[in-house]
Amino acid sequence: MSEIPVLHLLPRPRSLTVTGGLFRIPAKGSIVLNDAENRDILPAARKLQQVTSQALRLELPLSIGPRPSRLSAYNFSYNQLLPAQAYEITAGADGIVISYSSPEGAYYAVATLKQILEQCGRDVPYLSICDQPDFAARGLMIDISRNKIPKLETLYRIIDLMSDLKFNQLQLYIEGSPFAYESFPQVWELETPVTGEEILRIDAYCRERFIELVPNQNSFGHMEHWLSRSEFNHLAEIPEGFMLPDTMYDSDLYPDGLFMQPGTFHTEDPEVLSLLGRMYDDLLPYFTSSQFNVGCDETYELGLGKSKALAGSAGKGQLYLSFLQKIHELVTARGKTMQFWGDIIIQHPELIPHLPKDIIAMEWGYSAGHPFEADTLKFREAGIPFYVCPGTSSWNSLTGRTDNMLANLRNAAVHGKTNGAVGYLITDWGDFGHWQHLPVSYAGFIYGAALSWNVENNLEADVAGYLNRSVFKDHSETIGQLLLDLGNYYKLESGTLRPNDSELSMLLRSRLDNMGIVKKLTPVHFDQLEAYVSTIEEQLEELDLACDDAELVRQELANGIHFVKHALYLGRLKLQLSASPDQVDLARVKGLIKDLDLLLHSYRQLWTRRNRAGGLEQSISKLLRLRSEYEALI
Repeated sequence: MSEIPVLHLLPRPRSLTVTGGLFRIPAKGSIVLNDAENRDILPAARKLQQVTSQALRLELPLSIGPRPSRLSAYNFSYNQLLPAQAYEITAGADGIVISYSSPEGAYYAVATLKQILEQCGRDVPYLSICDQPDFAARGLMIDISRNKIPKLETLYRIIDLMSDLKFNQLQLYIEGSPFAYESFPQVWELETPVTGEEILRIDAYCRERFIELVPNQNSFGHMEHWLSRSEFNHLAEIPEGFMLPDTMYDSDLYPDGLFMQPGTFHTEDPEVLSLLGRMYDDLLPYFTSSQFNVGCDETYELGLGKSKALAGSAGKGQLYLSFLQKIHELVTARGKTMQFWGDIIIQHPELIPHLPKDIIAMEWGYSAGHPFEADTLKFREAGIPFYVCPGTSSWNSLTGRTDNMLANLRNAAVHGKTNGAVGYLITDWGDFGHWQHLPVSYAGFIYGAALSWNVENNLEADVAGYLNRSVFKDHSETIGQLLLDLGNYYKLESGTLRPNDSELSMLLRSRLDNMGIVKKLTPVHFDQLEAYVSTIEEQLEELDLACDDAELVRQELANGIHFVKHALYLGRLKLQLSASPDQVDLARVKGLIKDLDLLLHSYRQLWTRRNRAGGLEQSISKLLRLRSEYEALI
């Protein structure tokens, strides 16, 4: 008899018992649906057909009720006593029974069976699994506004991964013009936005996988793309733009201060609500979701311009709350439940009880030590439902910040569950160019998915193993740990605590004559960093990937490493210029120009493989500026 295999499941289920014995899935078996009226589980049954075909090369038919002429390989059995989204799997001598009370539960059972079949083949060990999620809503938010707008096939790839990981919510973050608003063609006509028709397709693709596509459009701050246009500029709190307060930016990067384009609405102008209403009416009809994330984070200028006097008398917090309530009226009038980022209202905890009780606060924070425990308690005590929203730590990093990511996701899950969060939303941003490639974010997707399903059983989830087995199908079993290690290069930087970026990524962003960050780094730092990433680079040759985008993944990792190495070369040049500004090593600078040209050439080509053309030139604008600064030295 074959040996009973050890199962590696992610997310790890609530309970799993494996006993002696193996059930061999019959070649002439069938997938039985016991209840003819439960046609809503057909997506789960068809998914199981597909999984069995791909993993076992068996084509098993669906059958309503058992048939004497065919053996039952899998049996779907309705159990009204199970909680929503829960499922049970029992494998024994008579076959595999999937118990469920909702179509979602049946679908999640198949996601678990997929991993079992991929690991065990036709011989499934006798087992019993009882499982249900800790968080009712388990979501992923993708930033499609900071230059990168994914192609449809890229989004479908992400949705398929989400489906395997038991996610049930997807948000595509919109600010600016990544969506083709039909009332405002002038805003996006030179871009390559997602159209309403494409949203219909994405929405349908998600629903087939029990994923809710929630519209997400910023509606208060982060409106720079709109408010910098002449026809909307008068709606800004400070139309001419402003200098960001020095407590809100990195003085090493911006020693002369940071000028910001107008980005926050003037709350007292009635035209603002009219504009938002038109935008909502263009966007929302394409989504079947009953929810809508309106953003409203980082309203930097609020109370500093046109509404300064009002903020002085009523208070900035009250000014924010009043406008939030007006947006809430717009949203509820359109039949949606409003989600909003909670970072501003949390600064005014005395106002939280005055929020509408049907609103959902999205408590976000991306550092390892973000105060999820204290902040979520404020929403809980006020009776306001809330999500916890950690991040992948991929943005502003080049290749990720692994340990920060793991701690941030874990912190949000532990305290979110304790304080009663109704949802867990993993955010994946693209600030300042969206230079990180998609595979860099996968580890965060996977660990966050595992935690949001079951916190206690997945604190030590085997993310590297899942990457190897299920995402990249790496026969060398190398890429999972390689990605995690690649995301930890930041730990060899100066040691300065940075909440949202790495020093090497900031070096590439800053001007050549800005020596703020490089003063914290020494030649030893650069030597250690180069040795570290070179060791990882050598491992790329060991990869034996069988996923359908294997070669693209290799090229993306190589390009990410190239970004890191060019930042190292730049850092060394800055150290030399800082010590001897009048002694320029022309050969070194010419070498940097050539290296940057190679980096840009590869980056441009890779961009178009997964993303639309619009946004590429903006993404590389700071790198092109760096190239011109190199030339100026010569």
